[in-house]
This record gives sequence, structure tokens and C-alpha cells, in this order.
Amino acid sequence: MNSRARSGWETRLLATSILLSFASACSGFPHASRSIGNCPAEIRSTDEIPGDFTIRHRVTVSAEDLDFPFELIVQKKGRELVLVGLSPFGTKLFTVIQTGIETDVDALPRAVLPIPPLNVLRDLHRLRFPVPNAPMTDLDRAVFDNAGCRYSILFETMRNEPLL
Repeated sequence: MNSRARSGWETRLLATSILLSFASACSGFPHASRSIGNCPAEIRSTDEIPGDFTIRHRVTVSAEDLDFPFELIVQKKGRELVLVGLSPFGTKLFTVIQTGIETDVDALPRAVLPIPPLNVLRDLHRLRFPVPNAPMTDLDRAVFDNAGCRYSILFETMRNEPLL
């Protein structure tokens, strides 16, 4: 085999390796076969949520043809409530920052993320902060059935710690 032929073969092998690397990196993102619409609802002001804390949840969103698992890290410090959604592989799916009643969202496209991050925030409020200025509801496992939007969301607490 001459060196020119080997060089072409090595180039094709390198190109194939690079493409496979990109493909496997992208497989860390779940792919949404169905997308859940935005489901408006009230959220509490962070001024009505007492204490500073960090909670780690395992979350599963379920719908007719959808099971979407992810991890949710929730931290409240002062007036700021931060939610970070992570894929099962640890890839950041979204970040929601709530200060008072204002929210700021940074999220992957809907093709990857089947539930709007604000729905997750609203459902977390319904389950954890149902009463203003009351201690957070302590739940190890809770399901919120959002029948109006045809999905349910399961929160399983993995860790719950006060911030000192």
C-alpha cells in the first residue's frame, strides 16, 4: 500500500471518528417525541417563600406518548429561587431564575426539551409552596396531575438541605 492511499484511508477514518464523537455527544440529550404546551398558572413571589435551602429531585414528566426523566436542582437564597434541570447524563437542559415574581429562563430548544421550564417552576410551586409564608411542604415523593395540559409530573426528593 502506498503512503498516498494510506493517507486517504486515515483521513476517512479520522472523519468517521469525529462524526461518531459528535453523534455520541448529542445522544446525551433526550429527544422529545412530543412537546407539552405552556400551562399558565400563578406562582408565588419568592418573598412569600421562607428560608434558604437546596433540594435535589429526580423528576419524570409523563404524558400519553412521553416519559421524560431529568434531575432538578432547586436552590433558594434570599429573594432568588434557581432551578437547574439536568439530563440523565448531567447535561444542562434549562435554568430558571425567579426573583420576586419575575422569571428569567435559559433552555434548550423544544425539540430536545418537551416541557417548558416555566411549567416545571409552576408545578414545583403547587407542590412545595402551596401556602404563602408557610414552611415548604416536605415531600419525599409527589405527583402533580396537570389534567388541563394532559401531563403529570413526579417529583422524588433525593436531597433536601437548609442553607446555613
